[in-house]
Amino acid sequence: MNLSDPIVAALIIASATVLTALVQLRMSWRREIRERERGQPITKKTRRGPVLFVFALVVAAAVGGFALSQYFVTLRNGDRDALRAELQSRLTEISASAARLEQARMSEREQIETGTRRAEALRQGEEGATASVVVGPCKAARARDECTEKSAVRIALCVRVPEAAQIKEVLLYVRAEDSKQTWADARVQAGQEAAQARFAEKFIERTDADSTKQVCQGFANWSGDKSRLARILVRYTL
Repeated sequence: MNLSDPIVAALIIASATVLTALVQLRMSWRREIRERERGQPITKKTRRGPVLFVFALVVAAAVGGFALSQYFVTLRNGDRDALRAELQSRLTEISASAARLEQARMSEREQIETGTRRAEALRQGEEGATASVVVGPCKAARARDECTEKSAVRIALCVRVPEAAQIKEVLLYVRAEDSKQTWADARVQAGQEAAQARFAEKFIERTDADSTKQVCQGFANWSGDKSRLARILVRYTL
């Protein structure tokens, strides 16, 4: 681990001071021992020498202790920084995983919704889209004249289907407005006359708004006394 310059300098000074004090203390003790062997008196200056060296040792120990404590602080700070960096890395990974999970969940939901809509559209296509209309009786221009197919009331009966729909079949039905006849019994073919009413021979497709289109079949009623209920059923696939 890298140490700051003040800590390195304090360690060097403390080490040098301790080493110098130990050398001087050893030399002072040896000098005192020799003087005692010679019987020379020990002066105050001589006695103060070891005390000064011990004081120097204490100072050096304090400096060294301070440097050592700073070293431990540096280690602790380094460990704390490393722990903080690791925690931040883990948080980043968790956030990224959560984002990926949310994106996958949204994508899966979109797929499910798309599949559901498609299945519903297919079901509707199999069942067929339907429309019906009541067409009133024909009224001639003059009271004594009779209605003919040329003067008949003409409409276009339309059903809206998806724009991508492929038309499988178009079923046509005609019955009197007040009739109790079932739709199955009221079915007619395109171009076939049924009680002074007729559907056109072919249906047409025309573009509509919102990604849809219309399937339309022309219808004419020239009955002068009864209204007709016309119905169209369009089955398709996507």
